Amino acid sequence: MDNRVWVKDAVMTIRLPEEVDHFVADRLREEAGEILVERNVREVVFDFRKTVFMDSSGIGLVMGRFREMELIGGKVRAVHVGAGHECWFYTDKDSYFDNEVSFYIARGLQNTNAPYANYWDGEGGSKLPMFRAIRECNIFLSYVRDQHKVNDLTDSERKRWIAEVNVLKAYYHFFLFEHYGPIPIVDEALPVSTSSEGVKVTRMPVDQVVDFMVKLIDDSYKDLPPVITMEATEMGRLTQPAALALKAKILLWAASPLFNGNKEYANFRNKEGKPLINQEFSREKWVKTAEACKAAIESAEANGCKLYDCSMDMSYSQDLPEEIFYSMNIRQTVTERFNPELVWSVGKQGTNELQNLSMACILPSLKQGSGNGEVTGGILQSRAAGVYAPTLETAEQFYSKNGVPIDEDKEWLTNGNYDNRYTTRQVTSADKYNMRTGWTTAVLHFNREPRFYGSLGFDGSTWYGNGRTDVNDLNYVDGKYGRNSGNKWGFNYSITGYFAKKVVYYQNAITQSSQVVYEYPFPIIRLGDLYLMYAESLNEATEGDNNVPEEVYTYLRKVRERSGLKKGVLGQTEDIGDVRVAWEKYSNDPTKPKTKDGMRSIIKQERKIELALEGHQYNDLRRWKDASKKLSKSIKGWNVQGEIEEDFYKVTTLFVPRAFTTKDYLWPIKKQDLQVDDKLIQTYGW
Repeated sequence: MDNRVWVKDAVMTIRLPEEVDHFVADRLREEAGEILVERNVREVVFDFRKTVFMDSSGIGLVMGRFREMELIGGKVRAVHVGAGHECWFYTDKDSYFDNEVSFYIARGLQNTNAPYANYWDGEGGSKLPMFRAIRECNIFLSYVRDQHKVNDLTDSERKRWIAEVNVLKAYYHFFLFEHYGPIPIVDEALPVSTSSEGVKVTRMPVDQVVDFMVKLIDDSYKDLPPVITMEATEMGRLTQPAALALKAKILLWAASPLFNGNKEYANFRNKEGKPLINQEFSREKWVKTAEACKAAIESAEANGCKLYDCSMDMSYSQDLPEEIFYSMNIRQTVTERFNPELVWSVGKQGTNELQNLSMACILPSLKQGSGNGEVTGGILQSRAAGVYAPTLETAEQFYSKNGVPIDEDKEWLTNGNYDNRYTTRQVTSADKYNMRTGWTTAVLHFNREPRFYGSLGFDGSTWYGNGRTDVNDLNYVDGKYGRNSGNKWGFNYSITGYFAKKVVYYQNAITQSSQVVYEYPFPIIRLGDLYLMYAESLNEATEGDNNVPEEVYTYLRKVRERSGLKKGVLGQTEDIGDVRVAWEKYSNDPTKPKTKDGMRSIIKQERKIELALEGHQYNDLRRWKDASKKLSKSIKGWNVQGEIEEDFYKVTTLFVPRAFTTKDYLWPIKKQDLQVDDKLIQTYGW
């Protein structure tokens, strides 16, 4: 068994492999059973450091040992347990919002009879029938292109409108492409007299779909304005940089492992027998992606786009302590309206509910009930529900203060912080701008990078804003059971113990009697995303494993330094904006940034950190083909039913998902659609 089971001082350690199926579980059960009897074992430790998948047999193995040890007064522990998914919810429905669609998909309940989030038809909770949107684009174009049908437009208006709708048509195709892969191309509005046979469509090969979307953008973007000049009324409308950024995103997907030489889809063919996904890897696709990213960056920067710096908008930011300044940099990158990092965003409306669902309740305790003029807890909590809950894995993915992963940081490994990260310690004045002095919280929350504190709220953490901007009188999260920010009324609380601080604007004001929530345009593509896309495509386009282009390091440095990972910040004496320096000085894998494979891993983690809670991670994991490993892990958080530190800071499994398999990478088409259109085929695996 390759020394997977061993005993020392009556403690038996079982190191589980990458995949635990019934065969592996049976072998481990047999071996462990013999040792339990022979060596008088009093404690069993399951080591999950390598495990990415475990079926019901593996769960049975763990529970079997638990029952055996319980009978003899022993105990069972798990170490290096992974957790999956970026955020989680405590229920599929509550009285304030309905999240059953996302919840059901995350639980592995997607199906073909009535697919959830069915963007193909606009059903299953999606409310977004993309093919209807495409048809409306085609109808619009058929009229506006004809000066006789629409004769009251200036030439510049006509050109802009046609360009906008062409790029939107590319975007709607891309939205479907992200979810379904090979899709039909719909390039014209058919007359209502078209026969039933004439309206049938077929799924086209991925490369053909990509070429179609790219051509729409190439033919149109020059007729778009370089910038939006009337932000208050036109925010969300397309610009040249936005169109070029969308093109880069499309090509990024086409070059990624899901669609570039994915041999798992060799049998995914349309009715004519055409392979829908090219089986041969093409490095040239990464070269084209890098060129497109560079063009988008140059266009964006030439038109005033730049990485956000909170000193631009916060008049008092120059007086902020470094800890708060750099954590606010990442918060304001998302929530500051009309900030210069936005390459393309939605309109300025629509983030009210997101902020309410993410905001921690940080006010003094209120009594439940409405008597004697008191505000009900329910009313307050609906304004600051905190149900959009980042998972334990999300908390662990952020770097240490040294700019490297916590499971690689030599300081963390040497002083025991990593192995003891779920234990607790008291906050001292040295951390007063990140956490409440005198509070007891997890070791995991100490000595982390600024993006950790800017993105997440947690028990004992500071919450800058919401009426308090005096750094000596800050708001704090009080997240234990029965406390302001915790499960106080049995509804509207964070199931993991973490809060999505990053998406909540600091000038919101939620009080006992009122609420003011400032909406902001949520980013679709921002400059930091483009920088990371460029670094990724440059790295992947490189031939050989030891020829990482210098620009890869340059663009990662830009993102890292904005976040506070640089020399001179927070007492840092090393140039940790450069990943080569950070890894050489602080990582137990010092040569990692010098190789293509190593940089691939680093860039992936940079994207997870920089773009955390912005809706990118699920799609990134899919295009990288990493979802089968990451999304098969258990969902974990703290024990939010705990009233004291000893109970609250216990790692708790919230959900054990079924395995994420090949079919889950692309979404199914409704069975009824296949019956209506016999030219269509079902998504592979469904």
